[in-house]
Amino acid sequence: MSDTLSQLITEADRCVACGLCLPYCPTYQKTGSEADSPRGRIQLMRAVAQDILPNNDRFKAHIDLCLICRSCESVCPNNVQYGKLADITRALFIPKKYWQYSLAKPLIASRSFQYIVGNLIWLAQTLKVQPLLGRMMPIMRKLNLITRPTHWKKTYYAQQPNSLQNPHKTVQLFLGCASNVFDQQALKATVFVCQHLGIDVIIAPSQSCCGSIARQMGDATTAQMLTLTNQQAFDPNIPIISVASGCSAGLKDYLPKHKVIDIHTFLAECDWSNVQIVPANMTIYVQDPCSLRNTLNGVQAVYTLLNRIPQARVLPLAHNAQCCGGAGAYMLTQPEMANALLQDKITSIKENDVAVLATANIGCALHIAHGLREQNQHVTVLHPMVIIAKQMGFTL
Repeated sequence: MSDTLSQLITEADRCVACGLCLPYCPTYQKTGSEADSPRGRIQLMRAVAQDILPNNDRFKAHIDLCLICRSCESVCPNNVQYGKLADITRALFIPKKYWQYSLAKPLIASRSFQYIVGNLIWLAQTLKVQPLLGRMMPIMRKLNLITRPTHWKKTYYAQQPNSLQNPHKTVQLFLGCASNVFDQQALKATVFVCQHLGIDVIIAPSQSCCGSIARQMGDATTAQMLTLTNQQAFDPNIPIISVASGCSAGLKDYLPKHKVIDIHTFLAECDWSNVQIVPANMTIYVQDPCSLRNTLNGVQAVYTLLNRIPQARVLPLAHNAQCCGGAGAYMLTQPEMANALLQDKITSIKENDVAVLATANIGCALHIAHGLREQNQHVTVLHPMVIIAKQMGFTL
């Protein structure tokens, strides 16, 4: 028996099948099937690993339907690492051959390709041909750029001296793959805010994707390659900040020797006494990404950040504990369940007459914004960093 297989069985044996996870599992709530619950899936993983059950299509379907939102981990009394169990299971038994992943693989592996794709999508939007492309390639309907992708400098120096109360004078910014293509606005806003807090920002030139999508697809070889690339690209002595909570979670899990901090948690430790923030009389609803809530325990930092805006009212979106259905590539590979969960979010948005929605993960932002566009709902979906940076004078 391989060490990896043994690790899977040992961790699965720690699940006592108490059922406390059931009310927190989005797919179990939708299907009512024990096989679509965390404890049910763990039993299936163990049985297949021990050759008690076959690795057949039914097994694959139940595992594939899991979002890996890790809500189960947040309530597990035995601290079973469900996320790692799912990663190992997919690598050993369910490497997927989705055509969407085949198209995305060059995007996650090459920053040069990211710029090419980003600029092509930007051109399609500028020429207003994206709806036509969307009819031919449905994936195009989900992709929307706010800013045209640009190349990064290696270092962005602070605009003012660093406060003695700020714990760090230099940080490394993780770009990611999806954020670097679809949300450079959030990345640029982060650089802007850090500079005004007196912090230098380094862009490691050889950094790559965090590897989360590859793991989700059962592509352990590519995931390991990307992890190794980032291990070598980043200085372990300088904090790594990330604007996408999904990336923060992936990096934190697989770069244990580096200090990975979600941007909101990082900023909560900083001294803001010399920063001017223009008041904004508006209501901001916040959608909590699963990765930020269940893996990083950093949800409150988003509210703390946005509450720095004078006169702003910051409220949680109703039913925030449920996943939106984005979950990385899940919205493309499991559209039926992804859209069912998305509709719950859109219902909450409609019921609260939301005008501005903040979310700290690019996958959630793309998924929710697409759903809102499809239903002609005019809601501004922005990263929290963009919202506060604009009140500090940030413009593109």
